[in-house]
Amino acid sequence: MSVFSKIKDFMNRHQRKFLIGGIFIAGSVFAVRYVENFMREWQKKEAIEFIERARKQNHFEAINNTCGETTLNISASLLDKMYETVNTENLILTLKSNPKNKVELWNQLKNQVFIQAACIIYSLVILVVLLKLQLNIVGSYLYKDPTSIPFDMQESYLSLSQHFINVGVKKLANTIENKVSSITENVELGKKMKLSDLETIFWSLQGSLDSDEEGPVCNLKSFIFERDVPTSDDLLSSMLKDTVDLLESEEVKYVVVHLTNRGFMLLSDQLSEFFDQSEPKIKELPRAATQFNNPLMNKKPLAKLIPILNGLLSRTSLPQNLLQDLRTNEKLQTLCANVYESLLV
Repeated sequence: MSVFSKIKDFMNRHQRKFLIGGIFIAGSVFAVRYVENFMREWQKKEAIEFIERARKQNHFEAINNTCGETTLNISASLLDKMYETVNTENLILTLKSNPKNKVELWNQLKNQVFIQAACIIYSLVILVVLLKLQLNIVGSYLYKDPTSIPFDMQESYLSLSQHFINVGVKKLANTIENKVSSITENVELGKKMKLSDLETIFWSLQGSLDSDEEGPVCNLKSFIFERDVPTSDDLLSSMLKDTVDLLESEEVKYVVVHLTNRGFMLLSDQLSEFFDQSEPKIKELPRAATQFNNPLMNKKPLAKLIPILNGLLSRTSLPQNLLQDLRTNEKLQTLCANVYESLLV
């Protein structure tokens, strides 16, 4: 038998094996090529998504940087309006002249200081929340289409903050004044108070404002919008409607309450330093003395605390500290990120 006959006979006997092997090899090659193509497409898709995420992140961070700078600029005008609306300096100047009705004026100063404290906290919180919401709304539209919002439309939309400064701050001060009068009317000037007593006044005031259906939390939009939002289909009306929907949402209300709470906590922290200024730090104690003197249990007459509290409300104290805290607040950042992402869908 020739070599070729043997090969032919071998092929005939193992034909099934060769067929199955050929199919297996061809299938393996196809599978490898399919996996290679799939991996290339997947990597390409992942690269595109990564670039898109990075672009969104950079854009979002740029919006927040812009918001920080804008807030610093506009907050100066807001504080000017607030100090003009709730003025304690004129009362202090009058008291320095030793008038006959100084007890009455001291009581007025007591109320004005608490009104001013709450007004600073609520007005700065509202301004920062409003600006962050607005700039993220504008930013999301511009991300999708950089030519979608003309400059004059942006100016018109962002002028809401100016209306809040010109009109809303006065309305806010009046709302706070009504609450403060009922909370502090029975607190005598000579009453000795611990820090916790002052904090009780702060929390009572905050609780009363936050639960008021017409207050700066439940009805926040009334302090910002002069009239009802137009119902037309143009882009400006759409942005205004988005803003109203957000201001009325539970998420924004929660953040506003959280931020105002932070403001009163910052004020309490600053006040605590003055309750720790009683006895000298180094002092020889009797051997039997073992009791720790907690400075937060110290008491001071309210009449002495009023000038201290008034001093903490100057531009370089509570307002500056609160603005810094608001710029980096995690809950506010998360809210803005959610707003930005939701409008890109």
